[in-house]
Amino acid sequence: MEIKVQKKFIRTSPDKIRQVINLIRGWKIDKAVVELRFLNKRAAKPVLEILKSSVAAVKDQDAELNELYIKSIICNEGPRLKRRRVIHKGRATAINKRMSHIILVVSDEGKKLATSKTVGKDIKKEKVKAKLSKE
Repeated sequence: MEIKVQKKFIRTSPDKIRQVINLIRGWKIDKAVVELRFLNKRAAKPVLEILKSSVAAVKDQDAELNELYIKSIICNEGPRLKRRRVIHKGRATAINKRMSHIILVVSDEGKKLATSKTVGKDIKKEKVKAKLSKE
């Protein structure tokens, strides 16, 4: 079973949120919640909220909570609030206040998907094995 949860219009830059979600991608939900509670980043709060929301959605569907893991989590850029800041000689510079959209997919079926770090290592190992078998 897969559950998709979204949180939109978060007033934090997508780059700051991506640092947090790259940390927990592929983890079990309970481990990710504990990690985010003690993470000293402002972007951890909206990610924690969306994880709790996914747990509530799973409880409605009567699924096993201890087997849940984060199948995918993506942070896209939302709209920007465009502001101006006055500088010298009557000029102005642009200030873009960015927003983010987070999309979380939680699953309890099958194996965990490999994270991007492990996928790269596996591909390198396969290439090395292929070279050794040819020689």
